[in-house]
Amino acid sequence: MNKVISRREFIGQASCAAVGGTAILSTLLNLRLAGSAAAQSLPPAGADTEDFRALVCLFFAGGQDSYNMLMPCGAEHATYATTRGGVHDDVTNPGGLALAQNEILSLGNSGLLLGIHPSMTGLRSLYSRGKLAMVANVGTLAERITKAQYNTAGTKLPRGLYSHSDQQQQWHTSMPGESRGIGWAGRAADLLHSTKNDGRISMNLSLAGNNVWQSGNTLFPYSVSASASSDAGGVYTHTGGGVALSDYDNATIGDTSRTATRTAAVNNLLGLQYKNLLESTCSQNPRGSIDNSAFFSAALPPAVGAGALMTTFPGETGYSIDAAYVPDADPARTLAAQLKMIVRSVAARDTLGLRRQTFFLNYGGWDHHDEVIGNQARMLDIVSRCLVSFYAALEEIGAQNQVTLFTASDFGRTLTSNGNGSDHAWGGNHFVLGGAVNGGLVYGAYPDLSLTGSSIVTSRGVTIPALSVDEYFGEMALWLGVAPGDLGAVLPRIGNFYTPGGARPVGFMKL
Repeated sequence: MNKVISRREFIGQASCAAVGGTAILSTLLNLRLAGSAAAQSLPPAGADTEDFRALVCLFFAGGQDSYNMLMPCGAEHATYATTRGGVHDDVTNPGGLALAQNEILSLGNSGLLLGIHPSMTGLRSLYSRGKLAMVANVGTLAERITKAQYNTAGTKLPRGLYSHSDQQQQWHTSMPGESRGIGWAGRAADLLHSTKNDGRISMNLSLAGNNVWQSGNTLFPYSVSASASSDAGGVYTHTGGGVALSDYDNATIGDTSRTATRTAAVNNLLGLQYKNLLESTCSQNPRGSIDNSAFFSAALPPAVGAGALMTTFPGETGYSIDAAYVPDADPARTLAAQLKMIVRSVAARDTLGLRRQTFFLNYGGWDHHDEVIGNQARMLDIVSRCLVSFYAALEEIGAQNQVTLFTASDFGRTLTSNGNGSDHAWGGNHFVLGGAVNGGLVYGAYPDLSLTGSSIVTSRGVTIPALSVDEYFGEMALWLGVAPGDLGAVLPRIGNFYTPGGARPVGFMKL
């Protein structure tokens, strides 16, 4: 006979979800692992190292004004300058958004002569070495359209075309017509994780907490932290590890601290045997998450001392850009610490049992409706300096050909000025970095920047993307190991722009 229980009794039986519930559920959100994915045995260690590949998404949240990141520096500079309201001058033309022709760092490419922002000297060097490629005029598309079709009723356009939230989600999911909580990296992980990794740690590691890009049906992002600190001698370095419960540390058991008390309470709670399925699951999942957090942190190479990376990153002692450099005052410290954590995670790939990984970084603050010239100069300098150290560190551990970093953003911005900033638009420019990149080239189709150009669809200078995010992502998904026949499962709209099994979608990866 079934026993009828009261609401109070039900809550009592589910007490493990109520006692310390906030901390436990927070950890579950951050440390949801791949327990539901069927893990398989890995090949020998040598094969792991040879077959390892990792994809890093550096997301410029806010919508970067990327037509000042990649711009004409030859004869077409005059058109660019006219459309952008003239060359910026703080006194004589504060509303102009164009950079002077002699400031732009030429990429030396044939045909349309293009260059990059003067703050990106380090990235220009990597481009010249063939380690970095620029990708022009990328954006969300439901289908390929022309300027005439844009102005025709019934043409399929991405949902919420100029909306931050809608466009961020579409860059994460590659689904321009609907709202989804599953990202394309998550769908790729659903396919790859169980056959490439041993299952203890999710292949999707996030430096920015939960995110749609890495969320799959069975795989979710594993959150890791990165921080900067100094020792007693004032030496600054970047540290971090797996995200765990707040105030939980088994090393404190036996003392009288609050952390010791909380740790003992959690251990007692999770050590109980529960007959109820809800109670049992509530106990087992946090226990596994806590254990795996400790496993991940222990697997990382040390942040300092023997076995630590020799490459210095912005914000660390030993890194310098001039005689007055102060490590803890460097605005690049946070991004640098996150990128260093990625390199340390890659260095631990064999211990972690991972042959496929994705990493997500969110670098915000690009919604420059005002002061775009000064803000972009500062932020692109941060990006360039951090990525130079990042690539050097990958070379140090011998993984430069196995890790590829790409940029993404909400959307491009208007070519015209709104005073001394720019507004939400559509197509934008990006770059891809890594030893597996066919670098030193600009891919895609850079548009005519005149307001009457064939790709410009509004008087504010909005560009129709020439390259869909599906093609951009498809190139990297294939490199990561998604089979051509499975590409449609990862990128459901890819068939609108590319036939899997044919020539590469774009060509910037060495497949």
